[in-house]
Amino acid sequence: MRSTSRLLLALLLTPGLSACQPAAPEAAHDDTGRIAFADAAATRVGSERAPLPARYAAALPETVADLEHWWDDRERFPPPSHAIDGVVSGDAGWIGRLRRSAERVPAGETQRWAAIWQARLEYREVRPAFCASTRAIAAEPDSTLRRALMPAFAKHCAGPEDAAAVLRNDTPDAAVLDYYSQDRSNGGPRPAFAPRLARAARNVFHGDDEQAARRAAFVLAELHQPEANATLLTLHGEIRDQERADQIAMAFLRSDSGPGRTQAQLACTRRSQDPMCEELRKPKPAAAAQSQQDPDRAPPAKVRARIEQLQNLGFARVGDIDPSKLESADAVAVLQAAGYAHWFDVETGEFPNQHDSLLRELAELVRPALDGVVFEEVAPDNDDGPYQLFAYADGMRYRTQAENHGDWYDVDAVLRLLDALLQARKSSDRYLALDTGDQSLVVVGGPRAAIDAALRQKLLKPGDPAEAERAGKAFETEVLDKLRAQGEAAK
Repeated sequence: MRSTSRLLLALLLTPGLSACQPAAPEAAHDDTGRIAFADAAATRVGSERAPLPARYAAALPETVADLEHWWDDRERFPPPSHAIDGVVSGDAGWIGRLRRSAERVPAGETQRWAAIWQARLEYREVRPAFCASTRAIAAEPDSTLRRALMPAFAKHCAGPEDAAAVLRNDTPDAAVLDYYSQDRSNGGPRPAFAPRLARAARNVFHGDDEQAARRAAFVLAELHQPEANATLLTLHGEIRDQERADQIAMAFLRSDSGPGRTQAQLACTRRSQDPMCEELRKPKPAAAAQSQQDPDRAPPAKVRARIEQLQNLGFARVGDIDPSKLESADAVAVLQAAGYAHWFDVETGEFPNQHDSLLRELAELVRPALDGVVFEEVAPDNDDGPYQLFAYADGMRYRTQAENHGDWYDVDAVLRLLDALLQARKSSDRYLALDTGDQSLVVVGGPRAAIDAALRQKLLKPGDPAEAERAGKAFETEVLDKLRAQGEAAK
């Protein structure tokens, strides 16, 4: 089922309901003022008394076989995304469970076990508590646990004070490269080149993963340091496979190395369809035009005024924000900084979609209203059929069905379940999906009175999750059509 603009206003004003509840063909108001849908199955959240299953307290997988089939085992282990989210949150209990499992991995499987965990953590956002926990682990002697966690630590947490730990010889090469990558999320200046980076890049260049080799080359090129440029030239010269050498040469287009750019231009004669070579052929915009495209930082006084305005509406946590850390005075940006708003892509790009991770993220927006709730997603076998979403709270299990949209969230179902939990706990909080104009979505969660006031003052614009999905799929279709047309033209 999908939201419709016909019911949007009514839903905004209905206690406990989010702005994107699914629509039904017929609707009437019951004696509580809530909307009662004729098709109860379309919006129903069921509940029954049920304890949290014992597997939530179980150990994590200790063998490669169990780790690889973790998603399929709903009997022996905690749900994977539940455990992984616990680890990246830095929760001491989950870090401890991971440590105990790592210590029991069979000797011949430690490298593979650690590599699987590295992959599971690669695209997860981490919390400050994770950085604090893994910083201590980074200082420990080499171990399976340390190898599993170091890439995430290097990418999201490591600063200059961690250089000695990150650049150790027993640190995984992936972690060393993440430490130098411009994609690392902890900000600050890029580290100074060290010989350990050259060794990591050489190992990856001569490994089996072609894309990893290309990424490593870009890490060196984008450092814009003489030692890194020289290293990239040297390592490129060692590659005997022309295809691999040309892949690596693409990185020179992001460097300030003259000899390197010459190598890249030669490679482009053999890789004319490579996006980097296509970019090379495009005219460069004038410097003045580029500077005009940069967003202006909002004046501090305007940011402070916005914080005060939102605080007066009832968003209490915005008062904890340091105005100097914000570049925008936009209400949504301020709410996001204060933990009242969550931005995400409605397309997950994976199966299963992990609705339970999204549920946990959104539950935090209304903290402490949904503290202690445990969420679970049960994916359909072979991606055929609907998802089942569960929440365990206060001795009850709440459940609802989520439509299977491929690799897209059913956000309606997520908010439906959260609404039911808020009602069950008699919370005055609510959720609101905002319009973004693309396939992403922002959900605001917080005091109902504050959100309603922000709507009246036009600080927030309601949106429809279904529209975000439609926009994303339309864009995908457009890109595929262009690629097909280019392919036909090239024949």
